[in-house]
Amino acid sequence: MKKIKNPWKDPKNIGEYNCFACSPYNSAGLQLEFWEDGEEIITKWKPERSYEGWIGVLHGGIQATLLDEIGGWVVMLKLKTAGVTTDMQVNYLKAVKVSKGEVTIKGKLVSHEGRTAKISASLYDGSGEECANAELSYFVFPEKIAKARYQYPGIEAFYD
Repeated sequence: MKKIKNPWKDPKNIGEYNCFACSPYNSAGLQLEFWEDGEEIITKWKPERSYEGWIGVLHGGIQATLLDEIGGWVVMLKLKTAGVTTDMQVNYLKAVKVSKGEVTIKGKLVSHEGRTAKISASLYDGSGEECANAELSYFVFPEKIAKARYQYPGIEAFYD
């Protein structure tokens, strides 16, 4: 597994880069980090009780956020551009118990036709059981637009 560099993680971006899911500067956020393992992009995250819905259960909206964020990183790394979610179908298979510890989220590109990318993502609890999955559609920007309007830094910025 190869660690992915977050190209926006730079002290000069404090106060500017505030993504709820992946900014290390958002104290209320998830502060995700990413790895690449072949065709999959992976993140791991330890849920805290402040992210519960029902007592002891990770809120479904946070689960959806995790699944959506992995999709965005799949677009950036596998398609070498940026995109936005146009559709996301989430299947909640079983409760994610916060007490089971770190969750793992995996995403991979299923197809890319024209400006549409289809991505499959899964969320696993601390014991390795799949608890949620999603099929996502992304509108994919041409790289020139992604760089000009959405601060996409180019694929080389994600790797050392």
